Amino acid sequence: MENWIRAAHSVYGRLSCRVFNNHALTMATKIMVFQAIVLSTLLYACETWTLYRSDIQSLERFQQYKLRQILKIPWESNTTNVAVLNQASVTSVEATIIHLRLRWAGHVQRMEPFRLPKIMLYGELANGTRPRGAPKLRYKDQLKRTLALTNIDPSSWEQTARDRATWRRAVHHGTTAFEEKRKENEEAKRRRRRERPEQPRPPPTLPFELCPRLFHHRLGLSSHIRHKHPPRR
Repeated sequence: MENWIRAAHSVYGRLSCRVFNNHALTMATKIMVFQAIVLSTLLYACETWTLYRSDIQSLERFQQYKLRQILKIPWESNTTNVAVLNQASVTSVEATIIHLRLRWAGHVQRMEPFRLPKIMLYGELANGTRPRGAPKLRYKDQLKRTLALTNIDPSSWEQTARDRATWRRAVHHGTTAFEEKRKENEEAKRRRRRERPEQPRPPPTLPFELCPRLFHHRLGLSSHIRHKHPPRR
């Protein structure tokens, strides 16, 4: 994962002067180049990855950081991630990965039984023991979760995937619904944070013998001593 992120950083850096910092190009052109080259480098072969939530967050942070650079959005502007995606007219990294993963699963399902990708998808170990603790996430497990997130029935997805056009429509509608729901959840979470009443700050209780002032933390006391009561030399 770190290698792909570093590679995407490198590609973005090589294109910065000629594309992303070029005032002669429109913003739409810059976004198209970002998606076609930088994002493709970042998500190369992502349809076969098995990702945890921390991996998704790392990829999302990269996309947000670069989009804010392209769109000239400073971090202190308090612009939400959803607003950045809407302004750039792009989908989140998670939705892109879900779309590519489902598209690849459809390709594998339509393959002949002797093809290696299909053997690996449906194959199981004949023997062996599972170690103690929670098992590592498998591609099968992630595919089932993806089907559930996109409202595709896990028990009948193979029959749907056999028809290319039907599967393409199901993947498009499912990914679109997932992205809309994800944005709604992000906005609802932000509203709950903003509506949460602020807790009153307790009064300072940390005294200092050289002055009557009280402090909240030792860090503030140390800073006060360093600036107002420096040691005599």
